[in-house]
Amino acid sequence: MEEEKKSFKEKIKNIFKKKEIWISGIVGLVIGGALIYLLGILGIPGLGHETVMSFKGGRITKSDVYNDLANKYPISYALELVDKEILDGVYKLNDDQKKEVEDQANSILSMYSAYGYEEEDFLEENGFSSKEEFINYMELDYKRNLYCIDYFKTLLAEDDINNFYNDNVYGKISTKHMLVQVTDDVTDEQALATANEILAKLKDGKSFDEVAEEYKDKIVSENVEFDNFTENTLAQTYVEASKKLNKDEYTTEAVKTDYGYHVIYCIDKADKPSLEEVEDDIVENLGEGLEENDQYIRYKALIKLREDKNLKFKNKDLEEDYKEYCDQVNATEE
Repeated sequence: MEEEKKSFKEKIKNIFKKKEIWISGIVGLVIGGALIYLLGILGIPGLGHETVMSFKGGRITKSDVYNDLANKYPISYALELVDKEILDGVYKLNDDQKKEVEDQANSILSMYSAYGYEEEDFLEENGFSSKEEFINYMELDYKRNLYCIDYFKTLLAEDDINNFYNDNVYGKISTKHMLVQVTDDVTDEQALATANEILAKLKDGKSFDEVAEEYKDKIVSENVEFDNFTENTLAQTYVEASKKLNKDEYTTEAVKTDYGYHVIYCIDKADKPSLEEVEDDIVENLGEGLEENDQYIRYKALIKLREDKNLKFKNKDLEEDYKEYCDQVNATEE
């Protein structure tokens, strides 16, 4: 258990390590050196409102970049400030999107806590001074992702989006199931036999809920809802069996997964959503293929965003450092 906790903690740190999440050491930027020379550039006594970076609609000052510098890598933080200012002007999150961001943040903190760590540990180890700052960063990351989806749209053919919609998209399927688990105490044969008993009772006319109540000590019973964008969280055999059912039908044979044997009931099937409703989801899905071909494509998208917003540097050292970063990202094409 202790090794599992350490592994999970390391995974979280790697994914949400604030100082490296967009300006990564893998492109060769020497962060330590950057910190030293930026301290020299900004100079503690001379901090103020002098502009060091500007873009269409805003600017970043010395005091902005130096703010809380001890806990942030300067290059990453400077671009974090730029991206936030730009993206706040491009994307206004609605209440549902804000709730999604907050739910994502809470989910991460909950997973971390489930392994016996305190919320404060997570925040401190990943460079956040408070939960609010963590949620604000997650909101920035969410908006960066929205921009990347819009960027992917410029790279994808309209036919690819339409074909994905026609071939793969279907309405949400709501199911409930009875699972007879295979465990140390229940063999595969015993689990299948119990599942077949359940099916026999259903065929004799008992309702799904009645049988679930009768076998409650031998099964796991729960509702499962999915569509083509979330089906990968489920066993494929479960998905395929559910797709074949009409509303108010149940599987006539036990469905095997790694967990055991399921008897599945279809509660409802929603109509297929319009292309407009799911276009962003489709683009994000197809974007995974673009990322497989170019793992730095999201970095390049944000470089383009800053170019489009006419990002300019008033400080030569910062400008040279950013140019080096861009050259290294774009060099991955070769």
